[in-house]
Amino acid sequence: MKVLNPEYPLTAEFRSGPRGIKRSYDDWLDQQMMPEGYPVDLQSNVLRFEPKNFEFANRFAREHPETMVLSTWRAASGTPKGANDDGDPLGVSTIEFPGHWVLSPGTTLASAITSTSQTLRVASTNNMRQGPALLVETDSSGDKLWDRFEYVLITSVGTGTITVRREFNGSPVAREFPSTRTYVAPMPWDSRNRKPFVDWFFNLSKYCPKDSIGRTAMDVLHLDMLKPLELGGPLDHIGGLDLASGPLTVTPANADYNLDGIEDPDSVYRDGVRTFYQRIREVLGPDRVLTTSLDYEFLDYINGVNQEGLAEPDDPWNEVTETVNEVLAWRKLSKLPMVSLAFQQHMSREEDLLRVNMQRLLNGYSVCLGMAADIETGSGSDALDAIKRIELYKGDENVPHWLGKQLSMKRVALTTPNLLNGATSPTDWDTIIPALSVKRGTLEVEGSELVLSPEQRNFSGYVTLDLQFPLNAKSDFTVFMEAISDDDQIERKILLPRVNVDVETKALRAKLTNKDYLPLAFFVRGADRGSISIDFRFGPGGPVRFRSLSVHAATDALACEFEKGVVIVNPSLEDEFYDLQKLFPGRGGFRRLSASEPNGAGDIPDKYRPQLQQALEINNGQSVSNKRSVMVPERNSVFLIADAAKSGNGRLEVNGFQIL
Repeated sequence: MKVLNPEYPLTAEFRSGPRGIKRSYDDWLDQQMMPEGYPVDLQSNVLRFEPKNFEFANRFAREHPETMVLSTWRAASGTPKGANDDGDPLGVSTIEFPGHWVLSPGTTLASAITSTSQTLRVASTNNMRQGPALLVETDSSGDKLWDRFEYVLITSVGTGTITVRREFNGSPVAREFPSTRTYVAPMPWDSRNRKPFVDWFFNLSKYCPKDSIGRTAMDVLHLDMLKPLELGGPLDHIGGLDLASGPLTVTPANADYNLDGIEDPDSVYRDGVRTFYQRIREVLGPDRVLTTSLDYEFLDYINGVNQEGLAEPDDPWNEVTETVNEVLAWRKLSKLPMVSLAFQQHMSREEDLLRVNMQRLLNGYSVCLGMAADIETGSGSDALDAIKRIELYKGDENVPHWLGKQLSMKRVALTTPNLLNGATSPTDWDTIIPALSVKRGTLEVEGSELVLSPEQRNFSGYVTLDLQFPLNAKSDFTVFMEAISDDDQIERKILLPRVNVDVETKALRAKLTNKDYLPLAFFVRGADRGSISIDFRFGPGGPVRFRSLSVHAATDALACEFEKGVVIVNPSLEDEFYDLQKLFPGRGGFRRLSASEPNGAGDIPDKYRPQLQQALEINNGQSVSNKRSVMVPERNSVFLIADAAKSGNGRLEVNGFQIL
């Protein structure tokens, strides 16, 4: 399989241009981002917006094999073909047959309607709710006459009636519908679109109705997505598919896939998604990639995910531990090469003032986790964009991939004492167990593992593990566990942990699997001092087995070692100091990157001037004089040059366990 360059940093361009038609390859090439004169390593591109550009994109991919170009599509939902979508243009789909959308259980008209009727009498208002709906005429046997339909928007539900807006979202013109022989079905809609009600889910199940030429929704989507990528097709040099919002990002609620009037289980959808991925992989083969939402059930098909906002699309820092957990789990579980990119999207006003160090934080996490960092050039200031790329191209030296291959990654908090009764190791169960309490379950040690077993009787609530420990001062703290779900569950939820004192940011949800032991971290910023209790509630299932368990009064910082340098990532709200000799024993020659004020720096808006100064101070070109105490500012990263070291066996070691 084609993989990204194994040397870091890796760079990316998220949904690159151009999207409009280009008259020549030179015009196309002129639109390609070449930061510091180099093509990016990974590029996602919404090529489908203009098929006349296919030949240019394909030629670029052929002539620049160092850049992996992915064709971007939406795979979960979209608007009907021809509908006017001013909320999210990526959501415009090629689906036009009404039976290809997911419907909810419906009802029938109790009275005939005209083309101008807005209040509709229905046989039942069960399942009727505000949102999109389909009206489709049926024959005397109840079979749907798919060419006699209309999309409407239910605006209110009354007693035996619904009020609707006619001709909604690309619908055919309003028409008459008969009593009793008109099916009325609400449509689950994807709330991620900025414009409500217009994005509808594709029916990927095996029960999906077929259009007049025998095609299901999956057939239509695959024809449009994959046909150009086939050998000899107009996009046969493209590196693969990026399903911007993968099918499993949001599962349709109250879905009636087989149209029998009864809600179907999620498994019907998931079975369809598996077939969807299988058909994609059949075309892509082993040599091209698929990025989409990560799901442990589909490890054999997916290479990675686009990490929007580092944590969430509107969250560039707060919930980043969830990203770390997810990426490390994926790299441990999947046998496929990982291909992922990370980019910033939406920021609050306060976050925008820290735009550069937010990008540096993202760059740090990207190199540590094996992702490509988006070059982020949309600020409106070339100079501001340039200082966000300092670490990606070794400052003034302008060298791509300057760090070389990754050697190791440490969770820095693990170098500090375990607060669970002062245990000498994360497996010192005799010392740890007195600091634990259990609800609705039991604890016992089996060999080298701690086993949490749910009670055998039926009970309400969740089996819960409480950890108790002291904090002598207000502090960040991090809980680490390496655990597996000892049952048949591919994914098992750990609910939002609860802490008994005030905190600045909370710990996050996580998930276990039965496939392997996963390294999980739960990071809390700014917890008040006192006797701390944090609980972990596990979703229904069998025993949970722990290989290790510890709590540390420290931020969940990463210390990552590469052949030619080191990177430290600090997600805390406080500046932190790090001991390079302790984190990177045997390494020396630590020196900061050298970065000069970029051309046009005078045009950087005043609100970002402190960010410019911070970037130049962090990257002042000087040798590190005090290796025992290197400061990394809050929510930030520091990239340092170091004496060269050789890579080992090609596997990444993370605090004692290895991942691919």
